[in-house]
Amino acid sequence: LQYDSLQGELGPTSHAPGRHGAGIKGPSTTTWIWNLHADAHDFDSHTNDLEEVSRKVFSAHFGQLAIIFIWLSGMYFHGARFPNYEAWLGDPTHIKPSAQVVWPIVGQEILNGDVGGGFQGIQITSGFFQIWRASGITSELQLYSTAIGGLIFAALMLFAGWFHYHKAAPKLVWFQDVESMLNHHLAGLLGLGS
Repeated sequence: LQYDSLQGELGPTSHAPGRHGAGIKGPSTTTWIWNLHADAHDFDSHTNDLEEVSRKVFSAHFGQLAIIFIWLSGMYFHGARFPNYEAWLGDPTHIKPSAQVVWPIVGQEILNGDVGGGFQGIQITSGFFQIWRASGITSELQLYSTAIGGLIFAALMLFAGWFHYHKAAPKLVWFQDVESMLNHHLAGLLGLGS
């Protein structure tokens, strides 16, 4: 389309090329797709009941924790399945940490290098091996066990979100009690930090 023909279609609200006028906003733009996410999380537009909004936010926190536990579980699973962690524990000065092997698809295996201990892979510098060693994980079995534990905790968090929204929802007074929130958050923080 020519710019002159667009000006005629859009009317006086149109701007120079590169600017969006009010005349082009409508169902042919992607605004509706962004509103799907925004409207679903705009709890105030669904209800004016502050207790209901507080319950939804509280339950959503359990869903977020479940996603975090799934992410951590995946990290531990991949650490147990693909790395040279046990060889690295035996000789961390000569064996480089590697937790990823590129499979031979269309010549990509050229990315694999010798990281020592008879292992071919990509050297990682994320520090996961050091974190696992510092936390006392000394075998792949312990990494697998931690991954399974993460999935169990994710399931518990999903159940807790459902339970605290549908079966035993806290009252608004509980959400407004700052001391109660402080105790729960400190207990979680200190429990995870110990």
